[in-house]
Amino acid sequence: MIEKMEMDRERLREVLTMSRIGLPEEDYQEVLDRVNDILRLCDKMREIAHEEVKPFEWEVKKAPARRADEPKRWSGRDEFLAKAPVRDGDFFRVPRIIALEEEEEEA
Repeated sequence: MIEKMEMDRERLREVLTMSRIGLPEEDYQEVLDRVNDILRLCDKMREIAHEEVKPFEWEVKKAPARRADEPKRWSGRDEFLAKAPVRDGDFFRVPRIIALEEEEEEA
């Protein structure tokens, strides 16, 4: 017997926390409805008889031709880097948007 999948508010809160996604409480129901619609579709797909379906195998001979991966110098690099709000040598300096829990406790 296949158990039906469903997400509740508490499980959604756990997933959002682990994913470090901030979602206002008033948006939870809309997201829950969408996630549960997807889970119901997955449940329906699990009920389909698929034992006789052979797995898809890609024939290497039919694979698309690949071009050689050769590095090329781009002439706009310095102009592009000059427009950076904060630059550190050949890199952009950006603010940290995901902090580890230890760093959050220290702040």
